[in-house]
Amino acid sequence: MKMEEMAIMKLRYSRILTLAVATALLASMVMASPTPVTAQTTHKIVLDISHGQLDDHPGYSTQIDAYFAGNLTEMGYEVVWADAGINASILENADALIIGSIFGPNTGFLASEISAIENWFDDGEKLLWVGYDSDFTSSTSGQWILDNATMILEAVGSHVYGEPVSVEDSESNVAGGAYRPVANETSDDSFVADIVAGVSKVMMHGPTCLYGSDSDTPGENVSAVALETETIENVYPLLYYSAAAVIKEGDPTLEGFVHSLDETGSFVAASLEVNPTTKNSIIVSGSRPYGGYHPMIDFQYEEEVFQGFEFCLQAIEFAFDYAAPTTTTTTTTTTTTTTTEAPDLLLYGAIGIGAVVVLVIIVVIARRK
Repeated sequence: MKMEEMAIMKLRYSRILTLAVATALLASMVMASPTPVTAQTTHKIVLDISHGQLDDHPGYSTQIDAYFAGNLTEMGYEVVWADAGINASILENADALIIGSIFGPNTGFLASEISAIENWFDDGEKLLWVGYDSDFTSSTSGQWILDNATMILEAVGSHVYGEPVSVEDSESNVAGGAYRPVANETSDDSFVADIVAGVSKVMMHGPTCLYGSDSDTPGENVSAVALETETIENVYPLLYYSAAAVIKEGDPTLEGFVHSLDETGSFVAASLEVNPTTKNSIIVSGSRPYGGYHPMIDFQYEEEVFQGFEFCLQAIEFAFDYAAPTTTTTTTTTTTTTTTEAPDLLLYGAIGIGAVVVLVIIVVIARRK
């Protein structure tokens, strides 16, 4: 065989090998592509930003808030940012209302807004999340409106409220800042295991702690109890501060209802309350879940990594499942008819692509002979 013919044959084999490899890779990509997973039911989530939630360090949380909303959207949920107040219109068809820490003396809730929330919540199968903050206030930085958060929770009959105090921790904190305590203990109750799964550290920047109202007619300072030591039916603490956490007062004119100045302990940082009859859920947190400066969803500070982002997503998902649990019905049928297993369409697609490529190779080789 002449050198020229050998070179041509070698080139042909090289092309055939290249196409064969490409075909194999393409087939593997077709067969390995995952099927997109979407929520079985589209839930509408309203995130309030009309009451100063973004005024503390404006622009800081823009990126992380957008990432949070993007993840909720990818989970199959509709996310609505409420920037013009809360009313029946924006709450229409909403399954969840999340209210970050209310900031500024002129951004409080109107009575009509609280009434709209109460009426919406009464329909049942809802999630209401209310974020508190510490009692910190200053002439330059402004103040947190804790009483507004309390009024909202009283309107819906919550058994959990935020203390008008600050929580600091000189041992378990972020970058040495005692005012940035880390909630590093989680509930061991199996009922809320899905919420705290994989969660070991949540940054709580400038937070407060929670207390319970152990009464059939709950409210602020009504039969107040410490949730870390007392239990209330259908109330589940989710996150705790470390045992080194201490109660401080940012505003000396305010005092805690259950917890006293300089008291130490593993205070409750976040809780869940459920209503088995209405299938409603209430989450209360001692810090803002989104918005402002270092919200709970902030998952990194310098080199330290946190799981607040996962915690918030899992808590929302839990509440939706609690309201309308997903059930699977299995039907068993006995028959004497011979059945044929359905074909694997991906496999057949890959084989088809390979067959087309092989035909192209044959045609090319035939034309070059």
